[in-house]
Amino acid sequence: MGNIKRIISSEPLPQTIRAIVLEKPEKLTCKEIPLWPLLDYNDDELVLVKVKSCGLCGSDLRYYLGENPWGQHTLGKYIPNPPNIVLGHEFSGEIVAVINPGLRELLGKRVAPICSKVCGHCFYCKHGMENLCPETVHIGHGQGWGERDYFPGAYAEYVPVWAKSCYEISDSMPWETAAMMDLLAVGCHVARRGNIKPEMPIMIIGAGPVGNSIIQVANILGAGRVIVLDQAEIPLTLAAKAGADFILDSRELSHSEIIDLVLRTTEGVLPASIFDTVGTKKSFDLGIRLLGKAGTYVNVAVHDLNLDVNSMSIASEKTITSSCNFDVIDYEDTLRWLEEGRIKVDDWIHRISLQDVPYIFPRLIQDQKKDIFKVCINF
Repeated sequence: MGNIKRIISSEPLPQTIRAIVLEKPEKLTCKEIPLWPLLDYNDDELVLVKVKSCGLCGSDLRYYLGENPWGQHTLGKYIPNPPNIVLGHEFSGEIVAVINPGLRELLGKRVAPICSKVCGHCFYCKHGMENLCPETVHIGHGQGWGERDYFPGAYAEYVPVWAKSCYEISDSMPWETAAMMDLLAVGCHVARRGNIKPEMPIMIIGAGPVGNSIIQVANILGAGRVIVLDQAEIPLTLAAKAGADFILDSRELSHSEIIDLVLRTTEGVLPASIFDTVGTKKSFDLGIRLLGKAGTYVNVAVHDLNLDVNSMSIASEKTITSSCNFDVIDYEDTLRWLEEGRIKVDDWIHRISLQDVPYIFPRLIQDQKKDIFKVCINF
């Protein structure tokens, strides 16, 4: 007889768990669902994490509205979402169950996992571009799991994740701080995509959580003057605390006025790197107008819209690019910086409980003032 697989756990496991299910666009429901069937996924590397904290990402709002940000960013096309996705990919928790006896030592570990697993054999994986793998299996996105009644995510009391994706965190790190790791690693990858040059000015359009992440990483990487543009008070206040040198409230400013103010603060030098976390036609036009010679414009928020680009606007060896997911090195560096206190997120967090999630989504979509900066679900 062959070996019969069984789940090895550090605590009694429930048969059902509470989860927030995206049944269809704009319909989130808090309900009891069956505990994730670890043995049915045919992957001995999977472990079960008891979720302690989970961030609400801007991409979650886009899934809620019917978009598929992973498809748009990674594949450059729209992919329809399946019903019954449990959202949530920014999370921390404790490993409470494994399938592989060789992973028993992981039980009880405090972790901040990477939310995806790449195939390892496609062209992109073989050539060091794993972040572009088209066969990625994603937690919280409904991607790569095949046909399922419910698609795993961390808006739930437990979530399956891959052992190799679990990064141990220190006992001193708060759960909600660790839950920011995915977001921070994205910001790190974005910053590196921008080819930041020592002592050269950079500009960030949009001071949300990703924008504030870029500020901190850019300073670690040796950027010169860091200029941040937004239309809301709280993001700009946090940007100043995060290390921005010059903040601009653009609500009452024309593009020409913004350009004039930027040139004054940089003594006439246009930014060498521009990071656009907004992704609208207006932000694109402004970013291209402000981009300096041999500079790099990075679109962080890819949307399905047509952009008008005059070829003269990319003269002088300018680069227009985007940023997609992150690399393992981004995650590892960011976790080290977070543990060392070089990156801080303490002032960001607005705490809610799981049952509050269906009610806060419409509020966030309608929140023009951005009074809530970063939502974190605590369990």
